[in-house]
Amino acid sequence: MRAIVAGAVGPPEALTMEDLPDPAPGPGEVLVDMRAAAVNFPDLLVIEGKYQIIPPHPFVPGKEGAGVVAAVGEGVEGLAIGDPVMVQVEWGTYAEKLAVAADHCFPIPDGMGFDEAAAIGIAYQTAHFALVARAQVKEGERVLVTAATGSVGIAAIQLAKAFGCTVLAGVTTMSKAGVALENGADCIVDLSVGNPRETIRDQVRAACGAVDVVIESVGGEVFDGAIRALDFGGRAVVVGFTGGEIPSFRTNYALLKVIAVTGVNWAAYRDRDPAWVRRVQGEIFELYCEGRIAIPVQASFPMAEYVKAFDVIRDRKVRGKVILSLV
Repeated sequence: MRAIVAGAVGPPEALTMEDLPDPAPGPGEVLVDMRAAAVNFPDLLVIEGKYQIIPPHPFVPGKEGAGVVAAVGEGVEGLAIGDPVMVQVEWGTYAEKLAVAADHCFPIPDGMGFDEAAAIGIAYQTAHFALVARAQVKEGERVLVTAATGSVGIAAIQLAKAFGCTVLAGVTTMSKAGVALENGADCIVDLSVGNPRETIRDQVRAACGAVDVVIESVGGEVFDGAIRALDFGGRAVVVGFTGGEIPSFRTNYALLKVIAVTGVNWAAYRDRDPAWVRRVQGEIFELYCEGRIAIPVQASFPMAEYVKAFDVIRDRKVRGKVILSLV
């Protein structure tokens, strides 16, 4: 099989396309003929050695994708050869074949293509866990989503709207504001304005007074400004630090404002409670089938053009999901 391989820590240009032996499914596993894989910001961090989990080298990157079950290992129930599935793993989807635990496979609903299936997993699950499990969002609440045009940001906008919330989309580049509005945001917060610690709160105040929930993925002063925009009893969920700066938080502020700051780590849910992940993905599939969310696939690249796919991420040109075609 062909696979994209990281032989050492480095940029996407250091990856290589190699022919590797076909894997075989072990007990509890299935073999998937991969059709598509998503290219995500965490994948870039992994190959550059900047992620919290770095696989032993050499390894095949890629955390999510979709394909068709080609073989079934001992003890697997509920999956059969020929079933179209979405897969989610710590690494390994940038290959034509993947042996994966059956628990990490999700049957694809009728009518959903492989590109969409590869795109609707981790980002939407992360956003769902952030909104529901961590923020306990309620219908009618006001939600500020930072990094709103990234994969998790778009998913959070769509899900929050599906849950009946008013959504403020924080963007660092105003030229991308249209992407947030197209995905359901009610108004835009410009995160690029100077002194975001003050100006984010000012913009939120002008729009709706304050917010009940913040889904925060930028870090640095954007985190500070978003926290200051929370209303009494508000909840902030830390998703990531795309701006590169991990902020600090003074806990006396939580006491004085009666707010909560928490975080979400998708991989922890996957590893600790796969049944919970399956329930969440089932709800996401239902929302898709009902037409209440839609997956914006920005671009699909041939497998050999993986550097171009990563360039979309590195150049901050993300307006949806970036996909590698593995056929």
